[in-house]
Amino acid sequence: MDAERFKERVVMVTGGASGIGAATAQRFAAEGAAVVAVCDTNLALAEEVAAGLTPAQGVAYRLDVTDLPDTEAVVADLTDRFGSVDVLVSAAGVDRCDTVPNTSPEEWRTIMSVDLDGVYHSCRAVLPGMVERGRGAIVTISSAIGTAGERQRSAYCAAKAGVENLTRAMALDHGRDGVRANCVAPGLIDTPLIRGGKVGGADDPKAMQAMVDRHHALGRIGRPDEVAAAIAFLASDDASFITGVVLAVDAGWNAQ
Repeated sequence: MDAERFKERVVMVTGGASGIGAATAQRFAAEGAAVVAVCDTNLALAEEVAAGLTPAQGVAYRLDVTDLPDTEAVVADLTDRFGSVDVLVSAAGVDRCDTVPNTSPEEWRTIMSVDLDGVYHSCRAVLPGMVERGRGAIVTISSAIGTAGERQRSAYCAAKAGVENLTRAMALDHGRDGVRANCVAPGLIDTPLIRGGKVGGADDPKAMQAMVDRHHALGRIGRPDEVAAAIAFLASDDASFITGVVLAVDAGWNAQ
């Protein structure tokens, strides 16, 4: 870990109040970011995460990424207060488990609104400033099943596949503007979303272990900080010649 890798950088993390987002905010703070904006619909939890960030200045925003004007307002405030948004990590997400016939239009729209539209809104809000300054890094979050697919996860699979190709498109469109866009695709990670039983009965330890045994060559569930490390790498100058990639952080899931 490099305590100055993000020196003087302003980092915005959506979905930053828990799970991968919170671990990512902590990682950027530990690696020298000047400001880390923890953005989430749960403001109280975002404030708690932001207050614990050192030595970076942590700031919390209530942000609903499904609302473009709300997202643009947060980016405008960050820019007014701190001069820029140098790194965006788009980690806000929700999940539902079901087939197409059993997924209601309302459930479909909820997944798409958060998991795909939310990425578009966040990127649309930060890109003009990054292009104007001639530098910036965007890291989006997909999933192992954004590439591989999975039973009874139709809406989530579709949204995450969209995130991956949206990221590639941004990389192609804005590489010569000095902006890099990359994606991280985690496997099963020990987060509240997983442990809350939202994915395949994962609140049952036996069901969780069965999923791990089926998908993970390393034989264990992942940790949020392991995903955060990959995100920080892709956002850093250490990855200065990397753009448009989907980096699997999935214990070998997609090697099968």
